[in-house]
This record gives sequence, structure tokens and C-alpha cells, in this order.
Amino acid sequence: MARRARRIGNPPTELTSFVRRQRESAELRKKLSAARLVTLVGPGGVGKTRVAIRAAVLQRSFVNGVWLVEPADVRDGALAGLAVLDALDLRDQAASDPLALLLA
Repeated sequence: MARRARRIGNPPTELTSFVRRQRESAELRKKLSAARLVTLVGPGGVGKTRVAIRAAVLQRSFVNGVWLVEPADVRDGALAGLAVLDALDLRDQAASDPLALLLA
């Protein structure tokens, strides 16, 4: 049986133009080059996800791609690890502890 091609990332396709966020994107890319985790905070609807996706996609140091996990879809904190595994396309891992698998 042929192996499925390995995906490198899952960011959504931008459907509209990206306007007036160059400064924020540049600052975020700078922070991403210095830290493994950067958190964006702010009220809903201001464009945090859009800036994060744009900055991450433009960051060439992510050799394994950029992976988006939508935490808003997770209603039970105990299922957060499974949401990450699903976003990374790591299926058939039901017998494993999601957190242990992610840390490995």
C-alpha cells in the first residue's frame, strides 16, 4: 500500500488581503526567533489569529511547517491533547496518553 504524503503544516488559506499588520507581524517574527512559545492576547476580533498565521508562515525556521490548533473547538480541557494530535495529523493514538505522546 502506498504511503500517504507527509503534510508540512496546516495553516488555512488567506481569502482576503492582509492589511496594515506589517509592524505586528515583524515584531512577532522577531519574538518567534527568540522563543519557542509566544502568546498573543487581546479582545476577540482584533486579528490575533490572522497575525499569528501570517507571521508563522513567513518564519522560515519552522522546518516541520506551521500547525494551527483551534483551542476554541475544545470544550473539555482533558481533550486538549487529542485536539493537538488531530491537528498534527497523528491519528490512531488512542492507546497512548496524548500528553506523553506530544512530549515524546
